[in-house]
Order: sequence, then C-alpha cells, then structure tokens
Amino acid sequence: MTVRTLSAAPSTERGRPGARPSLRVRLWKRAKHEVRRLFPAWLYFFLSFSLLRLTQTAVLQEFGVTAMPQSRVLMGSVLVAKALITVDQLKLFRRLNDRPVLVSALFRTYAYMLVVFFFEYSEVLFENRKQGFAAGSAEFAAQVASLRFWVIQIWVLVLLFVFSGARALVQRLGRRRFRQIFVGR
Repeated sequence: MTVRTLSAAPSTERGRPGARPSLRVRLWKRAKHEVRRLFPAWLYFFLSFSLLRLTQTAVLQEFGVTAMPQSRVLMGSVLVAKALITVDQLKLFRRLNDRPVLVSALFRTYAYMLVVFFFEYSEVLFENRKQGFAAGSAEFAAQVASLRFWVIQIWVLVLLFVFSGARALVQRLGRRRFRQIFVGR
C-alpha cells in the first residue's frame, strides 16, 4: 500500500507548460496591456488639456477668476482617453478601417464628441448630486449658454479630430511605417 500526499501549494503547477497563470499574473498582464494602449491617448489629452488650462488661466487671471485645478486636467485626460479607447472597440469602427482616413477621422470625431459631451453632462450631474437631477441639469444648461463652454467645445472638437486622424493614419500605415515616416527610425 502506497500513501500519496497532496501538495498544499499550487506552486508546483506553475512550472508546467499547460498550467494556467495565477490570477495575480493575469491581472498584471492585463494592467500592462491597458496602460500600453491608454498611454499615448492619455499623454496627448493631458498635454492638450494642460495647454487649454494654461490659456484659460492666463485669460481668466486678468479678471480675478480661477481656472480648473490641475488635478481635474489629469483626471479628465484619463477619463477621456479611456472612454475613447473603449469606444474604438465597437464593431462599428472596425468597418471604418477600409474607408479613407478623412472619412474615418470625421466619423470618429463625431462619435468621440458625443461621448465627451455625455461625460461633461455626467460630471455636472455628479457635482450637483446633492441638489438633485433637476438642479444638475439646470447648472449644465447654464454652462451650455456661456461663450466659454462653446470655445472649450471647439477646442475639444479640434483636438479630437487631430487625435482621430492620427489614429486612423497609424492604423492605415502601421506603427512601424508611421514611426519611420514621422520620426525617421
């Protein structure tokens, strides 16, 4: 009669080629993949929103008004970048890969603008959550009525179009070819 002992630690299976990686390893790989996908978009929007904030601060300081804090620029750029990358995963956008870059960029810009507008509305509702939905909607309507809101929207529209066009061009040419044309390596 032989006695078999059961191994208490699953670490013996890690070395086998067919073994499934642990949850921690899978989460780490997924996080690295998301950061690699998100970083270029985040960097673009962070720099763009920072320049927009700098311009607002310079103009508004003359009148004694403060602009949004840098932390909102950081969080806004992360939210916008993640939202746009998530929207890109829709099947509808895969059909645009065969279209001319300009058509693809215009269509994506329109879709992105809708997402950004939704996030702006949601942000105002969240900030006014204690006053209720009606008060939040009234606050957003007041913002929409201001010239400052529409100037910012035009800037965001232009930034989204440049982003969409660059992404469509990179997809069409491929990363290696785009880098060779743009940077020279």
